[in-house]
This record gives sequence, C-alpha cells and structure tokens, in this order.
Amino acid sequence: MGDQLKSLQLDHYRSQKFTSIDAQYEAYIALLKSLVEEGNIESINAFLRFDSEPFILANRNMKILQMLLDTEQYFKENLKGCLASLYLVIGHCYYFSIDFEQAKKYYRLASSLALEDENYSLLSLAMNNYYATQMDELPKDIFWEISKIPAVFLKMGNPDDEKFMLVRFITHIELSLQMGKMDYAKKLFDDYFEEYPFEKFSRIDLHVRVLRGKILFKNGRYECAIEVLHEVLLLCMKANSHKDLVQECYKYITQAYKLINEETLLKKMEQYQARFYRKIETDKRYMEKYIKTSTTNQFELDKSFISPLQQFQLAGTYLLNSTNDTGYTLVLVDCKVVENKKEKLNDIIHLINDEMMSEMKEVIITSTRVDESTIGYIIQLSEKCTDTLCEKVFYKIREHYPKNDSVLEAIYFASVNNKENNLPSYQKCLDLAYAYIYYEIYK
Repeated sequence: MGDQLKSLQLDHYRSQKFTSIDAQYEAYIALLKSLVEEGNIESINAFLRFDSEPFILANRNMKILQMLLDTEQYFKENLKGCLASLYLVIGHCYYFSIDFEQAKKYYRLASSLALEDENYSLLSLAMNNYYATQMDELPKDIFWEISKIPAVFLKMGNPDDEKFMLVRFITHIELSLQMGKMDYAKKLFDDYFEEYPFEKFSRIDLHVRVLRGKILFKNGRYECAIEVLHEVLLLCMKANSHKDLVQECYKYITQAYKLINEETLLKKMEQYQARFYRKIETDKRYMEKYIKTSTTNQFELDKSFISPLQQFQLAGTYLLNSTNDTGYTLVLVDCKVVENKKEKLNDIIHLINDEMMSEMKEVIITSTRVDESTIGYIIQLSEKCTDTLCEKVFYKIREHYPKNDSVLEAIYFASVNNKENNLPSYQKCLDLAYAYIYYEIYK
C-alpha cells in the first residue's frame, strides 16, 4: 500500500503544471523528504537524477545545491546507496553554473561510488560529464580515445537506459571536430542525431542544435552556423538557463562573424559575450557566498561584530519566523574592491560597521561577518527607515573612499523586512536579499 501511495504521489508531481519554478521547488522538496524518510534507494536515486533537472538548469540553482550539500551527511550515514546519485546531481549544479573545478570533484566521487555499486549507467553519465570538464586540459589524442568509454559503460548498464545513450556521444563528436576529424564527426552525428525525434526545446534538443551549429562552422558554413546557434542562444536567454550552451553559442557566433568580416555585428556580439562572462564570474562569487561551505571561517569570529555567523543565523531563525509583530529587517552589505586590493577589505568592512553602529546602535539587534566582503545585520526598523539610514552611512563611506578614485569599487546593499514582504523565515529573507544584490549588479 505504501509503495502504491508513493507511486501515486510521484505520478501526481510529474503530471502537475506548476505556476512557478518556486512552487515546483516547494513540491519537489516535500516529496524528496518523504522519499528519504521512507528510505527506498531506487526511488530516491530516480527522483534525484531525473526530477532535479528543472532546478539544476536554472541560472540560479543555489537553493537546490545548498539543500543537497546539507543532505550529504545524512546520506553518508543512512543512504549510502544514494550517494553516487547525490554527488552526480551536485556535480550537475556546479557544471551548469560553469564552475567546472567543483563539478569535476563531485563527478569523480560519483564515478568512484557508481563503479563500486556496479551502476554502469550512472558511471557512464558521471564519466561523460567529467570528461566534458576536461576537454581543454588533456592531450587531444588520448582524450579522444577516453571519450568513447562512457558509451561502453552505458551498454553494460540497464537496457532501459538506452534512450540516454545519445547524450554520451556528444563529447566524443565535439572532440572529433576539434581534432579535425570532420567526416567522422558528421557521420556519427548523421547516424545518431539527424533524424532522432527529440522533444522540442528539451535540454538534449538544444544541445544537439548547438552540436549541429559547430559542425556547420567547422565545415566553413558560417552563415548557417550563426543562424542555428543564434536561435539556440535566444531560446536559452529567454528561458534564463543552460549557461554552458550560451557560452558555446557566443564563442562560435563571435568567431563566425570574425571569419566573414562582419565588423559591426562582431563588436556587438563581443560586448554581449563580455557581459555574459562578467555575469558568470559574479554568479560564481555569490554562489560561494550563498552556499555554506563550512560551519566556521576566519572571518565569522571577527570581534568587531555582535555575533558569530552561527549565532546570527539562530537569531534570524527566531526573529524572522513570524510576520504577526512589527517585523525585523535583514540587511546585507557587500563590498567589491578593485583587482589586487583585497588587503583593503578589512579596513572598509570595519569602517562600514563603525558607521552603521554609530547611526543605528539602538535598533541593531545583532550583526555578523558573513564572509570576507559581506556584513549581515538584523534591525528593528521598517525597510524605508533602514534604507534612509544606510544611505547616510554609505555617503560617509564614500567620503573616505570616493567612487572613482579609491580601492572601493562598489557597495551592494539589500534590506528585507519579513513582515512587509510576508516572508516568515530567515532563509526566505536571505534569498530575497541576495536577489536584490543580484539586481543591483546587473541592472
């Protein structure tokens, strides 16, 4: 009876049309928690691998990544048979955020565990993605032979996984193109991909279109390649996802414009590409901030602040869990200094805190050093009052560090009142604060 109920819950979840990605995430978390409590290894593995995709591919996949990292210890102690899938999905989160170093780490862990478990289809996928992160690092001739291995392991796995086999050929074909094996690559593509009925706009459909664009480019058909890749680029940008494909589209479209001497379009595309890469670097920076990499760090015990980070989080959990009272405002202040001037951050952070305490000492409930460049406050004021007082603080800071003539490049600031925004938890207020900071960076 329990298995039938879980099956019905899964079927209901997968058939729903959610009003937003946030609504889908809430349902996903609830169902995963239920599956974990039940402890069915097979169900958890399948759910992690196949139902996590919408959140992994989203440009801001920090929520699911933090949740998975928080779950790791429980899986180690109680669900070892699911660890390979867990590490695979964590690897995906990093991979699709273009953080290949972290992705490699987790794909290696997933590969090792999958081999122990003789889970060849998962091993195939983990190895394939691991090799994709290595494409520009290993000698091409050696890597070309290695890139065939994932498809071999897939053949040793479950026959039901046959539909996933095509994806394993993409890295091998891309490498063949890089090595100048044009005829070989095109034949593989025509044999396996040309007539296959992919679901339109699915991940593999978009990936295969990019592969088609690369083949056209390598065969000198630059205008056709631009047309194919530009369409994918627009689809990915509209969906606000698939960063890795966006990166490839920009790369090949820019090269194609250069080769056909389209100077005006080339300059415009190079500007868009540069903006995209700046966004990737900023996203990585804020992913590092958002994800709890450890319980302590060298900054959170800074005696200039009222609380260490862990106590600040506990206070936030207690104070921001209800919208019935007057409400509290969570404040994040983040600083960015010019390149090679990180040693100045401490002085700037302490000056900001001194001015904040001078201006709002009576209403600041607690404060902490979140990380090297970020301060957190919980303040018993409305957002509007908090914003007004913070503006006074930042004006004073700019007197010490002028905007165009100092090491302080930018101050990013966000205030979120739990009552005014109807957000009854510390985590939801924190999410919105980071979203505000993102907006300030990209507006």
